Amino acid sequence: MAKRKEIPGLNIALLDILTGALGAVIILFVSVPKKGVEEKQISSAEVEIIEKENTKLHSKIRSKNQEIEDLRKIVIELEGENELLTKRGEKERLENEGKRSLSSQESPQENSKADSFRGKGLPVDVGFKFKGKQLVFIIDVSGSMLRENRLGQVKAGIKMLITSLPKDYEVDIIFFPDQSNPYKPLWGATQKMDVDKKDEVYNFLYNLRARGFTPTKDALVYGLKNYPYASDIILLSDGAPTDGNQNRNADISEILLQINNLNKNKMRINTIGVGRSFIGDRSSKAYVFLNELAKDHGGFFYGF
Repeated sequence: MAKRKEIPGLNIALLDILTGALGAVIILFVSVPKKGVEEKQISSAEVEIIEKENTKLHSKIRSKNQEIEDLRKIVIELEGENELLTKRGEKERLENEGKRSLSSQESPQENSKADSFRGKGLPVDVGFKFKGKQLVFIIDVSGSMLRENRLGQVKAGIKMLITSLPKDYEVDIIFFPDQSNPYKPLWGATQKMDVDKKDEVYNFLYNLRARGFTPTKDALVYGLKNYPYASDIILLSDGAPTDGNQNRNADISEILLQINNLNKNKMRINTIGVGRSFIGDRSSKAYVFLNELAKDHGGFFYGF
């Protein structure tokens, strides 16, 4: 009787073992598919991140391509304007030669006044006829220079000119207005145009931003007083002078008289008018001021 009671106990233990093993297999079977789903979800998230990064990269590429296209248009426009200025300058030269050949009645006193502003050396063949090789550029960066991308055109034009200058030329650049001052120079003295200095000029021009009004007189006075040895001042502006860096027109006649009195060293003052108004309206204050300033000091005047 005792042996018969032990057999059912053995069967129950075996059944427990088989049941536990079957449960383990079921757990393993159920857990494996869940892990696969999680891996797929992670992979999809990574793909989404990569797609977003690709979208950003394509957007940057399109933006850079647009910048390149804008610069290409500016270069083409400047080339056309340079050709127009060259033709206009040649026409004016021929007209002036004709006038000189016909005007034997010009007084010796007038001849002496004109000669006092003329350079003694040969003219410089860089597109403009400068008096000498010490050049001070005065650039208007007032708020109106944002129109028609005027400041961008000025930057591009000066970069092209600086690139063409031999290293024995000396240059400094003054811009007006600065954030807290009527003007600010690059160095405060002219520097020879070697490769390193040209790079400094390019970086300086790149960082110029348009703001404020047009305190032209302050910048001109600074140029005449602080660069007495300079041969030429080249003023680039798009508007009539204001009374300091504020929204009030200055007296043009008074400024012209003051500059005449200050220019003791007979520095040549050249002017370039920026913007369509210089072509379309020769009676504007801006046109009259820049034209008269150049005439008074033996310089050239161009409007574009």
